[in-house]
Amino acid sequence: MPVTPPTLTAWRQVFAAILLMAATGMITASYSVIALPLAQEYNPGRMVLMLAMTVVSAVGALLSATCGGLLDRVNLRWSMTLGGLLLSAGFWAISMTTSFSQVLWVYALLIAPANVLIGPLAATVLLSRWFSTQRGKAIGLAMTGISIGVFVFPLIVSALLTQYPWRDALQVLTGILMCWTVPAALMVSAWPPGCGDGPTISADTTPTRQPTHIGAWRILSDPAFWMLAFTVGIVTGGMKGVVTNLASLGVDTGATTVQAARLISIYAACGFISKLSFAALSDRLGARRILLLSLTGYALGLAVLAQAGMGYGVIALGVAAVGFFGGLMLPMESFLAPQMFGTAIVGRAMGLLTSVVLLVLLTTPPLFGLIFDLTGSYRGIFWTFCGVALATLFMVPRIRLTPRAE
Repeated sequence: MPVTPPTLTAWRQVFAAILLMAATGMITASYSVIALPLAQEYNPGRMVLMLAMTVVSAVGALLSATCGGLLDRVNLRWSMTLGGLLLSAGFWAISMTTSFSQVLWVYALLIAPANVLIGPLAATVLLSRWFSTQRGKAIGLAMTGISIGVFVFPLIVSALLTQYPWRDALQVLTGILMCWTVPAALMVSAWPPGCGDGPTISADTTPTRQPTHIGAWRILSDPAFWMLAFTVGIVTGGMKGVVTNLASLGVDTGATTVQAARLISIYAACGFISKLSFAALSDRLGARRILLLSLTGYALGLAVLAQAGMGYGVIALGVAAVGFFGGLMLPMESFLAPQMFGTAIVGRAMGLLTSVVLLVLLTTPPLFGLIFDLTGSYRGIFWTFCGVALATLFMVPRIRLTPRAE
């Protein structure tokens, strides 16, 4: 089959996706910093404080399952613009809250929908339309946006909280997010040329006929679907538990607030490098080898974090390993879903995958907080996720990486 290289317009979609993914990356990473003034203002327990991230995951899981098929058909430029506006409005609304329950409602009604509309699900649909032979590179580069957001926004939020009262700081953050997300969304071209309103091809390959009638049950009955969802979920769930509790972990072990925020930046920087590595290697090494590498290094990083009592340097080393090796797993859903289910229904497949993974993410931030409340340490939860990751290595060779035979 003759293949043409991606056009400049195709790479523009990657750039827009990078910016939008950075905005979604900040939701989890910045919460570790925002949670500090929220805790002082409303005085919830550590587990209750982390429920905001559980709410994002729960609502995201519901919306992803229902919106995935819709994103296969809609003009993504306008849905992504709406997502940027919702995200900006969410942080303005948090600044106006008078109780922590109101904060949870804001995350449910504004920030969680925004995460679906401009996050990995939407980016996967967009880039699957535009790329085929270089899809791994495109998705890997797009996913660097998450690491950019995790690196940049905690520093921005920390600086704003230093200069302003926390409510004023979030209002300034609102303006920054609107200027970041809306222009990026308006850069999006929803369909490759000649695809009309329902493409079944990508911009860097010739047309191929793909089935569009596959229902949700057909996808959910596929064992490979569940193997991939579990493998991705165990890594991303642990990563989310780590990053949302990272500032608290640093402070609990004697670090200053600035040093704790720096841990998040280390995590983000290593994640950024891992996404670039994925972009460079995924189309050459293949998914299976990257899965094995990611699980092994991620487990090692958690084992190091279990020794957090040895000092700030050990924590930084563990965070770096979790950020790099775990970061290799983050693009995996987006990379494999088109291969396993086809680009014509990638939105539906990704929506279902995302929903299952988010159900895993529902529990991890408050679970980390609960273990700390019960034991006074995160050591037990680090060892638990380390062991499960190592056990998952034995499942990787059984994951089917090609379309299911009819």
